Amino acid sequence: MIESIMNSVNENIVDIYLTCHYFRNMATIQKRQTDTPDLKGMLLTELQVFAQSIGEPRFRGTQLASWMFEKGVTSFDDMTNLSKHNRDQLNGVARVTEIRLVKQARSRRNPTTKYLFALDDDHTIETVMIGSSRRNTLCISSQVGCAIDCRFCASGLAGLTRNLTAAEIVDQIIQVRALAGPNRPINNIVLMGMGEPLANYGNVLRAIRIINAPWGLGIGARRITISTSGIAPRIRKLAKEGLQFELSISLHAADDETRTSIMPINKRYPLDVLMDACRHYVETTNRLITFEYILLAGVNDRFEDARRLAALLRNIKGKVNLIPYNPVDGLPYKTPNPGRQQTFHEALQAGGVAATIRRERGRDIDAACGQLRLKEITGGDVLGLP
Repeated sequence: MIESIMNSVNENIVDIYLTCHYFRNMATIQKRQTDTPDLKGMLLTELQVFAQSIGEPRFRGTQLASWMFEKGVTSFDDMTNLSKHNRDQLNGVARVTEIRLVKQARSRRNPTTKYLFALDDDHTIETVMIGSSRRNTLCISSQVGCAIDCRFCASGLAGLTRNLTAAEIVDQIIQVRALAGPNRPINNIVLMGMGEPLANYGNVLRAIRIINAPWGLGIGARRITISTSGIAPRIRKLAKEGLQFELSISLHAADDETRTSIMPINKRYPLDVLMDACRHYVETTNRLITFEYILLAGVNDRFEDARRLAALLRNIKGKVNLIPYNPVDGLPYKTPNPGRQQTFHEALQAGGVAATIRRERGRDIDAACGQLRLKEITGGDVLGLP
């Protein structure tokens, strides 16, 4: 009972903290938005109820879903199986979000493409398509900027502006699907772009339901990954959702001193609290967790760091994804040499932890999270742009 009460209190504290960040810039945002509902952020039942609310049959909502999610249409005038009366009516009472491509950068070394999109309020976000011989993974954003302030990440350098709506999250996939074409189908979705997904919990979960639904984008739940820096109460909340998506934890250190120095959120949710939440998630869902670990030369890449990491994760159902650091202009961190990366990897495996090393992708196009947007804001140069 006491634990349940404390979890509820912690959840309320998180909500208050995140809400303060969210509303900081809402006055400007609200001036740019209309009061008309955004249909792209609605679930199918909501679209059907909306159709009824304007005097149309429920199946009209199903038609709208097909136009938006299957065909990628945003103009009611292009929805040709609707009567002109229906189209004129919709133009007066609803809207469909469409983010706009500003720039794209294509890697010369591998099939990785980074997109910079503008929103209705002219803020920008990043989306990255990471290709391989077997699959294409799309890394999407959940916020404009980020408040978590990880010291090695470009996303937080300009701070948090606002949460993305569910429609803006979903539309990243729709736009890239159209830009990439049928020869580069999107197989996997990872919410590892700009922002902390669990700080935008409601919109992210709504977007995932649309992405996963057969009437939506139809991407399997187990091909969708939510990544979090470690908001422990929200991890516990996720465990209750009953969804089959994958969970990834941005860990990056196995001791509190190091983790706090590079991830200030560790002061609020230290490793013992975070690991308890992870164990609860695994026990509740019976699903493993992927622990992301960025290797920073001289910071967290020593042999003893690997041994601590193996000890920390020994009794948790999961695996480790080792990520050689992708340097960010203006930040002091460097990438460990390949030999040091391999030694760390072998030490983890010797400690009984399943681990892989991610291949470098998109370094030549500033593919580390937030870099393309930061260069757009500051007027820096970007490679490979049309």
